[in-house]
Amino acid sequence: MVVKTGGMSHAAAQLKLAQTAISIQIRDLEREIGVSLFERHSRGVVPTKAGEVLYERYNELERFLERTLDDVRSAAGSPAPRPFVIGLVPSHMRLVGADVLIAAGTKLPATSLKLVEELSFALIAALERKEIDLAFAYDVEGRPGLVREAVIEDELLFVTARANASDDSSISFADALKEELFFAGERGIVTLVRRMAQRLSLEPRIVSDMQSVPAIRARIAEGGASLLPYGSVADGVSRGIFAIRRIERPVPSRTLYMVSRREERSLLEDELIGPFLKDVVRHICRASAPYAIIVDPRFEILGTSS
Repeated sequence: MVVKTGGMSHAAAQLKLAQTAISIQIRDLEREIGVSLFERHSRGVVPTKAGEVLYERYNELERFLERTLDDVRSAAGSPAPRPFVIGLVPSHMRLVGADVLIAAGTKLPATSLKLVEELSFALIAALERKEIDLAFAYDVEGRPGLVREAVIEDELLFVTARANASDDSSISFADALKEELFFAGERGIVTLVRRMAQRLSLEPRIVSDMQSVPAIRARIAEGGASLLPYGSVADGVSRGIFAIRRIERPVPSRTLYMVSRREERSLLEDELIGPFLKDVVRHICRASAPYAIIVDPRFEILGTSS
């Protein structure tokens, strides 16, 4: 949670613990492992390279442990009730993850909910393997057996450290590409940027590709730059860590889809899950509203209703 929120106090608020307790646990963990996991500054913390590795491996181990426990229960003839599993990309987990869990408590009294955070391509693979039930993922191509419903067109923003920002006005796509840029994932935003640059005969200065969004945030805080959706840096913008500028001529954007396995009817029409999913869509639309366009008229209603 410290990695996700970028600060001890924010993590403490999410976990409903005292900030001192969080700090002590992080300190004890660093002593046990023998390495520094976070770089601390006046506005919060960012993970070190060692911290990034631990964060990624922990997520892998947690998923492996959950599968192991399910297998053990099944072998004993007492499988645990399966929760409804929704996959979110990191930017939307930061924006609406807590709101979705709260909504689940009121709208899903008869079942439990689990949220999974992965990059888009990993979410779609998990959906096809039936490890998750629904995914909110970017730029999903049509696939047999899957249904995709466009939710929002999410523009990318030029993101730098607030300390290095001298101008909050819009920046052209060409000028943005003149900066050294860091991206997360070869199959994600970096691919979009390279394709747009190629069409415009531009050469982007991409100096590193990393799978970890926390790692990208750390590089930006150190003085780098990136093109990211608002959700990836919204908390850092509000705390004065990051500065954002809209990009124009042209505007880079991605489509967020709600993706599920093909059934007889949309999950939005399901009597139990449907009302809850409409709440999820509403949260995503509202949180992304400053820098996104709602695509589907059905979601326009959800995004603007009180």
